[in-house]
Amino acid sequence: MTNQFDITHVNKEDITSAYLELVKKVYNEGEDVKDERGSDTRELLHVVTNISNPTGDNYFHINVPIYETIESPKGTFWTGERLEKYCKEFTSSDRKGFIYTYGNRYRGWFDTDQIQVAIDRLKNCAESRRAISVTWDPRTDTINDEVPCMIFVDFKIRDGVLYTAATWRSHDIAGAWYANVVGLTYLAQYVASEIGNVEVGPITVFSISAHIYHNDLKMAEQLLKDNDI
Repeated sequence: MTNQFDITHVNKEDITSAYLELVKKVYNEGEDVKDERGSDTRELLHVVTNISNPTGDNYFHINVPIYETIESPKGTFWTGERLEKYCKEFTSSDRKGFIYTYGNRYRGWFDTDQIQVAIDRLKNCAESRRAISVTWDPRTDTINDEVPCMIFVDFKIRDGVLYTAATWRSHDIAGAWYANVVGLTYLAQYVASEIGNVEVGPITVFSISAHIYHNDLKMAEQLLKDNDI
């Protein structure tokens, strides 16, 4: 059994290899936990994933968006127009008919465009430690059932490189992590483009509860087989 104070680290160069490594780790090392809604999950606590080069050779800005260049794992349904649409939700304040989107929480929920505020801060002071945006609204999310899984995103510039870090309180590794992190990378590209003259650097993701739903275990197993993991 994994000690509750252990931190699992995954360090990969690209998003796809990080995703497959995470699926393998949670599938093989996770513990069975029934969640708040009664769903059976396989879970690892406190997983930190660092992706050193999320955009591959496309270092600068958003001229070539990540959803056009990324090599998706075999067997995923997060490809093409579906992946493009999801990515664009990260930079739009429109909820697109959903109860929430991350873009809506960051750009339209608190009567503040937090992403623009973060961009402006970094333009004004590249060393700022306040370029942070949050999704969690205690006025509603303490009483509603449908609440954000991603809690915040932080941007920092050091030596002309934009570093992005984000935390998920609850992270569906097999079904959602890949799209989440491609979308996060797209958001980083957007921020870099708006700031100007910075590279999109490493992305770090903290998944407090990294889990695979039991209903997705066969899918996860097949995904690993399809990609020879």
